[in-house]
Amino acid sequence: MDVADEGQQAEALFLAGAIAAARTPAPAETQVIVNGQVVCADCGQPIPAKRLAAVPGAVRCRDCQVEAEG
Repeated sequence: MDVADEGQQAEALFLAGAIAAARTPAPAETQVIVNGQVVCADCGQPIPAKRLAAVPGAVRCRDCQVEAEG
């Protein structure tokens, strides 16, 4: 294995770890629940079920998350 192969292998391992970390849901205790619905921690609007299915543990609606990542 040469240096280029080692670099590619290291990059692949790093990306795999980053993807796994991104898929790890936020702890449930950080979600704000009002009247049985998870609401955005920033704007207070209900987070759509479709987003919660895609991002389990989401604490912000899509728009607020995009703004937070700014």
